[in-house]
Amino acid sequence: MSIASEQPDDTSTDLKWYMGGIWLYFIAAGVQGVMFPFIITIVLHESSTWVGVAQMMTMLPMLVFTLFGGALADRVDLRKHLMLLQLIQTVPPLLLAGAIYADHLSYALMLCFGVLLGVIGAYVMPTRDAMLTRVAMVSLKGNIQRGVALSMSGQFLGQVVGFQIGGFAEYVGLPMLFILQSLLLLGAVYATSRLSPAPPMNFGQPKTSQITAIKEGLVVIWKSDRLRPVIIMMFMSGILFMGVFMVLFPIMVRDVYNGSSFEIALINTCFFGGIGISSFTLSRFRPIRRQGRAMMIAMCTGSSVMVVMHFGFPIYVVDFLALCWGLAGGVSMTQSRAVVQEFAEPHMRARLIAAFQLGSMGGGPIGALLTGVLIQYLGPLDAVLVPVGLMVILWLSIFFFTPLWTMEAPTKG
Repeated sequence: MSIASEQPDDTSTDLKWYMGGIWLYFIAAGVQGVMFPFIITIVLHESSTWVGVAQMMTMLPMLVFTLFGGALADRVDLRKHLMLLQLIQTVPPLLLAGAIYADHLSYALMLCFGVLLGVIGAYVMPTRDAMLTRVAMVSLKGNIQRGVALSMSGQFLGQVVGFQIGGFAEYVGLPMLFILQSLLLLGAVYATSRLSPAPPMNFGQPKTSQITAIKEGLVVIWKSDRLRPVIIMMFMSGILFMGVFMVLFPIMVRDVYNGSSFEIALINTCFFGGIGISSFTLSRFRPIRRQGRAMMIAMCTGSSVMVVMHFGFPIYVVDFLALCWGLAGGVSMTQSRAVVQEFAEPHMRARLIAAFQLGSMGGGPIGALLTGVLIQYLGPLDAVLVPVGLMVILWLSIFFFTPLWTMEAPTKG
């Protein structure tokens, strides 16, 4: 009997298997999170503009395919679909390991690798998050905020473990780490196979094309005073913050602090570790009532951190600032995801989650490209001040022109 057909004995175990899959998947993602910028920035020694282009290309598939990924996930068994996607993801790292071993490493090859995994990831993300709601309804008695917080703690703490592994790239060798990435993803496939079946929940809904299904989800979001400001804020934050993180940090490590893979891994560890710690802490307490206010206050922390980074303090101070930024980011990201999960109707949950992912990740490619150009002309330390000024304008606009500041969690019963 194949692992795909095995059934777990008790649905109460679903949370454990789901979290096991989360940890394995994101340990693999953490390895890639160090290896990709390390190869582009340190091994190939590309300029900040080309680093920005590379990071943009890894995130660009989110803009193109995430909504299609959500529309597809609403029509299939989530468990089987997630297993297949994760299994496909094991192949590109193995191919890249072979190419590196044969001494064929190039910038173009890394772009192809990043884009391919980005395309598959655009289908994985809404599928995995829609599966979370199913698990939370059974194993956590419908406490979606706690489910989101636990999922995010596993996601980001798992990446921290992956960052530590990736930090040994110079000592272990690139091919071995990419092989390890594939093995970890294979472990995630097995963990997913142990979940209960998750058939589509669109019974009684008329069959429509994917384009029509996507349009329905976008209309729901646009008409919702609850979802619209959250997704707008996350999209703009992606432009202003994600590019800083994905492009500025590797360039700063190389050009300001003369670092290598270890320093890139450490700053990633501090940032994502902060998100993981914050998310796990939130999972141990009662749900936050004033969700909108918590998100907006947390957003202020990122701007404050970048202002301090401008002064070029020693790298251990930058690591501490990244940790503080991550702690605040965990609050913002957990609450924004919970808002969408709590609002979404079962038959279109994956589509709304995909739209949220598009909003939260879709600004990243724009931000990565702009950050690379800014660094080219202003230098890494001065470039951080541009998104800070724009974030102040964004924050005030959201405060005065949307109801986000007063948004509260829905009451049960």
